[in-house]
Amino acid sequence: MHNETFQSLSSDVRPRIAANPVLRGMYPDPSWIWDDMRGEIVLVNSSFELTPGLPIHVTRDLVSWEHVGDAVDAAMAHRLLIDGVEDSGGLYAPTIRRIGKRYAIVCTVARVNEPKALAAGCAPEDIEQCRAAQGNFVITSDALEGPWHGPYWVAGAEGIDPDIFEDSDGTVWWTQTRPAVKPQWEGQTEVWTQPIDPDTWMLQGHKTVIWRGYGVNAVWAEGPHLYRLGEWLYLMTAEGGTSFEHSEMMMRTYAPRGFAAALHGFERELAARDTWIEPARETEHSVVGQYDRLFEACKKNPILTHRHLGNDELIQCVGHADLLCHPQAGWLLACLGVRETPGAEQGELFSYLGRETFVAPVVWERNPVSWKLEGNGPTKQDDAADPGWPVVAPGLGRLPDVIFVTVDDDGSLHAVDSLVQGRGKTTDDARGSYICAERIGSEDNRSVSVRGRDGYRFMRVDSLDYAVMVRPGHELMLHQDSTHAVTMRLVDDRLQASIVDRGEESLLDLGHAEPGEWFGVRLRNNCLQFLASRVSAADVDNADRDVAMIIHADGSKARLLGQCDARFLSTEWAGGFVGCLAGARVICSR
Repeated sequence: MHNETFQSLSSDVRPRIAANPVLRGMYPDPSWIWDDMRGEIVLVNSSFELTPGLPIHVTRDLVSWEHVGDAVDAAMAHRLLIDGVEDSGGLYAPTIRRIGKRYAIVCTVARVNEPKALAAGCAPEDIEQCRAAQGNFVITSDALEGPWHGPYWVAGAEGIDPDIFEDSDGTVWWTQTRPAVKPQWEGQTEVWTQPIDPDTWMLQGHKTVIWRGYGVNAVWAEGPHLYRLGEWLYLMTAEGGTSFEHSEMMMRTYAPRGFAAALHGFERELAARDTWIEPARETEHSVVGQYDRLFEACKKNPILTHRHLGNDELIQCVGHADLLCHPQAGWLLACLGVRETPGAEQGELFSYLGRETFVAPVVWERNPVSWKLEGNGPTKQDDAADPGWPVVAPGLGRLPDVIFVTVDDDGSLHAVDSLVQGRGKTTDDARGSYICAERIGSEDNRSVSVRGRDGYRFMRVDSLDYAVMVRPGHELMLHQDSTHAVTMRLVDDRLQASIVDRGEESLLDLGHAEPGEWFGVRLRNNCLQFLASRVSAADVDNADRDVAMIIHADGSKARLLGQCDARFLSTEWAGGFVGCLAGARVICSR
């Protein structure tokens, strides 16, 4: 934003800066709504095997985000079989909406090892209901803070990434993606939809396949969301998989009398032309034929991706988006992205933070006005009733590094005014001095547990240069998954690092520890440094004895005890979908 733009703002609005990603660390698969009841934006993320799960944040300005709670507590996590999920399993891709007067989150629990869940004490009836619903469920609440009710297993659901949509005629639709029943190529999926009763959460009628990907050899069409703009119904999907080919596609159909009427009308039109689209199964319908499709694709697809920017772009894997309309600022998009660290060799990229939440402004545009030459002269060609198609971060062509916003006197978002494009290099500089030392106690509401890591409380690793220290009497772990982790502990007055890579353990002797020293690690530039330091008297005096860990610690004055290659902690090396966590647990009292 230029200075003159700031000067032109009225006195009752104030400029602020929101830097991407807005939620840092492992906050993948964002879904959000504008909540009239609260006057806030509400956002929920995937949480995989973490407990509590499905974290909920609210914001009024896109700059300050408050964690108001988690939709899945320990008791519900047990019913959702989180104790029995494999690495990178658990709670996938939630969608949050208001259905009637309640909040509803629809989600999938994936990669459940049923014998493992049974051995962990999960109820056989929960395992059976989960299997019948292929892990798909609904939870509801009258308030974001809870209590959340459920899970209500959706029997007959198939696949992952469910969406819930209440149309203008009151019909509620369940939409999600599944592997194509009769695939034409490897990795082909299909998006299906079906009415659902919001009182019983039982599917009604029949499934209808509505999409199979944007083009030939399109893979992993997933993360579907339905939106209504006037008389048009839009379908947005992610494609290419949640990696370097990730993208976001938009389609639409004319549905002035509702989605159900549009589906029936399309099938009647086909019948009138003696055309029939063979469904994948006899009990289903399909509106995706070789030449006939209910949904028309945007000819400018993808509407969002970074895959065309090449390996020098360090924000990759962009996609899995959700839209909302803010009453003052207009349309906004939230999506996931991954901040990468270059490797030593050309083309190497490594990520440690997992998938994070980014935001961008959106405008709706149709093609510029044109003129058609007719007998009486040129005729203007423009349909003012057509909402057109979404343009993400107009004029930029990528996710913005920084968004300038203005807020009203009460702090609520007024407008998204401008964008600033970086150099395609991602650093933590956009937030200036936002990263400072934080003392973390065992009851911090941001901390989480991971099945199989008994006694640990973890925080998300959330910056490209990340240092964490633990108090004497504790041990420290950087966790990627069950077969990739590093643990730092004191053994007979000597500090030791246990490095587990693909399940194989090696030990690194780091030398003697000085009395009272805190110890920890710094993760930066594909290198893991092991540190020890005396925390200042002021820090120790002011810190409650409950504080076990200091994150974003200042390691500049610490003793360097040793270092090793950190790539085994990256998602690219370990595989899966998650980022690193830093955790501590008590091993003795001091």
